[in-house]
Amino acid sequence: MLRKIGTYLLAFGLGIFMVAVWFQNYYFINEIPREGLVLEVWNKPPSRQVKEGKLWKETVLRFEQEYPHIKINSVEREFSPQEFVTAMAGGKGPDVMHIWIGTLAILARQGFIAPMDEFVKHWDQADYIHPIVWSPARIDDKIYGVPRDTYFTVLFYRKDLFARAGLDPEQPPRNWNELVAYAQALTKPEEGVYGFGLPPTTWNFMDFVWQNNGELVQRNQQGFMEASLSTPQVVEVLQFWRDLKEKYKVLPPNALPSYEDIAQMFALGKVAMMMSVANQLPSLINKYGLDFSVTGIAPLPAGPTGTRASHAGGEVFIINAAIPKERQEAAWKYIEFELSPANQLWKWVRMNELKMTIFPGAFSASTNLLNMPEFAMVKEELQFVRNEPLFAEWLLMKDAMDKDLLQAIFSDTSIDLNVYVQTFNLKVNKRFFPFEKQMVQK
Repeated sequence: MLRKIGTYLLAFGLGIFMVAVWFQNYYFINEIPREGLVLEVWNKPPSRQVKEGKLWKETVLRFEQEYPHIKINSVEREFSPQEFVTAMAGGKGPDVMHIWIGTLAILARQGFIAPMDEFVKHWDQADYIHPIVWSPARIDDKIYGVPRDTYFTVLFYRKDLFARAGLDPEQPPRNWNELVAYAQALTKPEEGVYGFGLPPTTWNFMDFVWQNNGELVQRNQQGFMEASLSTPQVVEVLQFWRDLKEKYKVLPPNALPSYEDIAQMFALGKVAMMMSVANQLPSLINKYGLDFSVTGIAPLPAGPTGTRASHAGGEVFIINAAIPKERQEAAWKYIEFELSPANQLWKWVRMNELKMTIFPGAFSASTNLLNMPEFAMVKEELQFVRNEPLFAEWLLMKDAMDKDLLQAIFSDTSIDLNVYVQTFNLKVNKRFFPFEKQMVQK
């Protein structure tokens, strides 16, 4: 009886909230805020994304109704590191926007981003954000970004192709052995269909290395950072990737496929499984016509010893360090409003009304929407995610690995893996982890 009463009260409370949201959005939707402080906010969706644009506009209007003295100047401009630095250096950067977490450290140390410790200290949502998400937002013991969303790599698979191959569409591969077996059953080269799509990039490679209990970089006994690409665990992954292509023949035949190539083939039903992140779903649906109803999302398969791992990432809100304190405080109010549980719940409701794709990456890293059915997998996988090793030279090292290691291995089957990787590892250490430089830093 008590449980039934509690259910009725919860339903009644949600009903009241829905009425309030409807009233606020449809009755006051055209109300113009009074003149006051103007915040320039980047990341407004491009005009071609009609539903996303509508959601943005309604969110801005709701914010301006709650803070009538603040007006939002929405700018249709996404984050590009080079453009952002140029704009900031010229004094024409945004007051607030969200950026990829991987660039935060570089921008913070260049002095473009304001620390947010004083704001976060009094923020009631801070403790709800998982430590793995907070970690890369802290630079030199200061908080320079507030997590807007988070993602981690997962396995996308085509349920229709699984059923056609006699596989259970609700039972995706749980480990590397099953990944190979499933991919072989799904591969039908005469129809141009392949079991697994794997672009030769570090973005994919690091997860396999961790699943094999390896590391790409680590500290040696003297405490200095060094590349660990020539270890057996890393070489074994390179061999496994080569086997997927040459021995098992479950990858598309094009030598160096890009993520876009694989994504398009997946959407068209020509690739049965691929690694991706939930944040990419809208793009796959809108750009390539992916049928979401036949798309399964599962944890990445575990490595040979049962180790599960995937890498985390996402975007963080930042505040311009050069703007006056009053504008920084207003920028924080915008961030706080965006990430508030009430706004996140309104967003979830509105996205359903607009028939938009519901995926975890669309919502705040602090949200309590994890109890919704769309987020069940996220709750389970958080215990297995890891952050990329985001040191200053990481982006350059990733680029070198993509071009000079992974693409070389994919395109030239005559390469002796052990010899090639040892030579490459020495080059990486000399370029990115010189002993002399680390001595100075110590």
